[in-house]
Amino acid sequence: MSDVEIIEDDNSQGGEDLHEDVPARLISGVMGLMGFFTALMVGFVVGNTGVIIVLRALLAMAVCALVGRLLGIVGERCVREFVDEYKQARPMPVLPEKLQRLYKAREDEAKLRDSMKKSM
Repeated sequence: MSDVEIIEDDNSQGGEDLHEDVPARLISGVMGLMGFFTALMVGFVVGNTGVIIVLRALLAMAVCALVGRLLGIVGERCVREFVDEYKQARPMPVLPEKLQRLYKAREDEAKLRDSMKKSM
C-alpha cells in the first residue's frame, strides 16, 4: 500500500486559470532576450556602430518575443489537449467499497491518534 494521495485537478478542464499564459510569456521573454543578446554579439563581431547595434538588437528582441509568444501559445494548447485526451482515455478508477472503508478507517485512526497526542 502507498500513502500517496491522488488529487483530481479539475481546473485544467474548461475553467479559466489565472496562470494560463505563463509558459507562453516565459518562452516569449526567453526568446526575446536571446534575440537581443545574439544581435548584440553579432553586431560587435561585425563591427557596427553602437547605435546600430542597439537598434537592431531591440528590433530582434521584439520580433523574437512575438515569435516566442506564438510558439508558447501553440505549445501550451498542444500540451493541454494531450493532457485532456489522456485524462479522458484513462479515467480514475473507482475504489472498491471494501477498500474505501479501509481508507476511511485508516483516516479515522490517524485523527484519533493525533487528537490523543495533542491531549497529552
